[in-house]
Amino acid sequence: MNILITGAGGFIGIHLSELLGKNHKVYKIYSSSNPASDNNAYAVDLTDRQAVENLINVLSPKKFDIIIHLASKMASPDKIEDLMTFKENFAITENIVYLTKKVKPEVHINFSSMAVYPNVSGLFSENSLPDPQKNPDCIYGLSKYSSEVIIDFLLRDENIRVVHFRVAQVFGEGMREDRIIPVMRRELEESNTITVYGNGKRESCFIEIGKLVDTVAHFLKHEVSGIYNVGDQNLSYFDLAKKVLEQYGNKNSTIFKVSQGSREKFNLDTSKLRGILNK
Repeated sequence: MNILITGAGGFIGIHLSELLGKNHKVYKIYSSSNPASDNNAYAVDLTDRQAVENLINVLSPKKFDIIIHLASKMASPDKIEDLMTFKENFAITENIVYLTKKVKPEVHINFSSMAVYPNVSGLFSENSLPDPQKNPDCIYGLSKYSSEVIIDFLLRDENIRVVHFRVAQVFGEGMREDRIIPVMRRELEESNTITVYGNGKRESCFIEIGKLVDTVAHFLKHEVSGIYNVGDQNLSYFDLAKKVLEQYGNKNSTIFKVSQGSREKFNLDTSKLRGILNK
């Protein structure tokens, strides 16, 4: 199959391109600041309609079976209220829909996020009400939910199967340094301790990058559409710290509990996903 991947230079994109490239012809779209690495790679500002039209002209002779849309703007912890995150992701979505209509793949896989849900205690399935305003990543979560709606609506009359992945916290080699596991590892290296807030009782859903890309590859074998929560383990931050300590610590490493901080137990229901993976 011919597969077009946006955001190919990102953490997930690099791993996904490598895996799928073993059995398929992969074409990669990088950000305009990331030089293209080979003849099947393109550096494009996906917020720029003219740049996207130029890309379409280059791609038009080719037939693509699948578009995997990963590209998005993420907010750093100190810019979670910056509306540019929403505006840029909106522009990217608008242009990706335009590209998809022109390229006409059989399948469009859109990477969304569990940030569409509220970061409160509970078990959240694909049927749960999106409530990103109750999530610290509200602007990002809202942009991802809006992307789902826009893609579904604007591609409703196209003969294109659309899949949305609401992805949990992804970890592994090459992940961003401001994410929770690198932060824990850095503290462990510096002081041989890991600090967990809310006494480590906060819970979230995690998935290792290798398991995530294997999941995507598995989906290519099934003619499914719609929304899927994609995660592996719902863990407390204390249990997460223990895993980091077991892998990178030593007999003198300790976990330091601090009472202040979130104790929300957010759990992602992935039973719909498991139903596909077990087929």
